[in-house]
Amino acid sequence: MKRKIAFFTASALLISAAGAMAGCGSGDPYKDFNDLARLYAERSVLLNESVREKYWWGDETMLMFHAYPNETEDATGTMSSAFAWPYTETVAANWRVATLSDGAKKKIKSYYKRTLDGFEYYRAFRNDYHAYCASRAGNIGYASGDTYYDDNIWISREFLNAYEILGGEDYLQTSINVAKYVWSGWANDDLGGIYWCEQKKNSRNTCSNAPASLLFARLYETTQDGEWLERAKRVYDWTHEKLMDPSDNVYWDNISNEGNITNWKFTYNTGSMISAGVKLYEITKEERYLNEAKASAKGAFNYWFKDRAGRDYKVIDSTNPWFNVLLLAAWTELYPHDKAATLPYIEAYEANLNYAYADLSDENLMAPDWVNGWKRNEDGSVNYGAYGGDYGKGVNVLDMAANAENFGTLAYFYQYIKE
Repeated sequence: MKRKIAFFTASALLISAAGAMAGCGSGDPYKDFNDLARLYAERSVLLNESVREKYWWGDETMLMFHAYPNETEDATGTMSSAFAWPYTETVAANWRVATLSDGAKKKIKSYYKRTLDGFEYYRAFRNDYHAYCASRAGNIGYASGDTYYDDNIWISREFLNAYEILGGEDYLQTSINVAKYVWSGWANDDLGGIYWCEQKKNSRNTCSNAPASLLFARLYETTQDGEWLERAKRVYDWTHEKLMDPSDNVYWDNISNEGNITNWKFTYNTGSMISAGVKLYEITKEERYLNEAKASAKGAFNYWFKDRAGRDYKVIDSTNPWFNVLLLAAWTELYPHDKAATLPYIEAYEANLNYAYADLSDENLMAPDWVNGWKRNEDGSVNYGAYGGDYGKGVNVLDMAANAENFGTLAYFYQYIKE
């Protein structure tokens, strides 16, 4: 029956979401929302609660499983804890729900804060920088192994988000301290740029530079420390010069120490540069930043959205929900400055997301592949075992949390941004 939930009324979806959040308070957190924003907010909550139920091992352990189903009863084995990157996305999904209304924030606040606390199991055992490792430790503050600058950008971002919506100077200071670590990754050579990984300084990636520019710009807005703005502009200019494909204004993946380009293209890289450009324009009022954001927004739409037989909308050619949500966020941020051009991009994205939601599983999980839906067994049930890789079979928490954030981003757009 739950596969049909995509076609239920908004009221029915609210009942489902409210049931999932039993014990978290009463009242309608979306009572003032327009119909479309309410629908997407309720979907976001439902998907986010499914992540909590299926991946979160509890407030005491603060452990998020890597995949579902979880075929282990402790933090070891093939179905072990999430890496820092997917863990961070579960925090981001909580943040997005909390931004939707005061009532939504009240309902999710306790769980949200507990996931923020859980970052400390990834904190590196070191005394030079406040940094987080890719892998979770069994004890707080004792993580070891590789530290990725991009992971730390996302983590710093989440502490800054938490500061903005929850308050608390500790959150802001953590964000600043981690951002200082990210800046330490700048290569002081003729090529420049922020490396991808501290222990493997082989490349300077768009994912470790574009979102760093946005993070630094936001820290400038919050602290009014001009050094952050200068860093934001420097990293933005470097990424635009070294890693943008001038033929379509879409961004390549990385450049090696020898200057060789890896020309893969991912939605989140271009999305991060659009967001950084919009933010720098809003701060500096320099038109070039906005013009470059507009050009990359158009380039991204043309590159990833294609006609497909049997669909009355352009279909996205990208199957990573987390990569994609950063492009959606970028378009919603650009929208106030370029409404007519940007709205069709968002609406095409929305159509893809709604199509995927129509294939919701009986366990209220949405397929990571929005175009083709779930891989199913002969009896019609979802074949979760068909997913996964080196770290065990099952559906990655990164994708499931990102699906929740995607709908939350649409809800926020339709309630607070779109005119």
